[in-house]
Amino acid sequence: MMQTIESTQSAPLPLSPNWSEAQVALELADGSYLLDDGRMALQSLSCLLKPCAGDRVLIAACDQGAVYILHLLQRPRSNNACLNLPGIQQLTVTQAQLAVVASDSLGLAALGDIEVTAASGVLRLNARNLFTTVAENMVENVQHYIGRAEQYLLDVKHLLRMHGKQASVTAEEDVKIDAERISLG
Repeated sequence: MMQTIESTQSAPLPLSPNWSEAQVALELADGSYLLDDGRMALQSLSCLLKPCAGDRVLIAACDQGAVYILHLLQRPRSNNACLNLPGIQQLTVTQAQLAVVASDSLGLAALGDIEVTAASGVLRLNARNLFTTVAENMVENVQHYIGRAEQYLLDVKHLLRMHGKQASVTAEEDVKIDAERISLG
């Protein structure tokens, strides 16, 4: 017994995007780009580097008239690049190990919070000099605090209070206490 397969009339396949090269003439305030041929284009989500004026780009013109920048082909001599995903509020990089290496300097900035967490590991800061500026409060909560210094200078404007169940101050040579009034006990 032979079965026949009925032919169904299907919709025509959409035309594939028209790929071409263009040069970015201008970045507009709304996140779109004016190309050198007069067309407007949007940065595609897969184009991770933010286009700049003067960049040669690969574009795709789609059926509905939308034009997307898919890839940066060439950038005039520049020392800057910006990772950018248009329309995305948060970028997460998930990897077992991640290294960020800068041969000169590394900047980390946020208008809000910055959090560094090593939940079950060690956080190490190694530097020739370490400067910390806190505008309001600095709170440290530790089980054990061990510090070693060749010289330790502390200048407090109003009140210095140290409290412990037991306290010990030792010196190999002199201990000096200088105040207008000294209360012991």
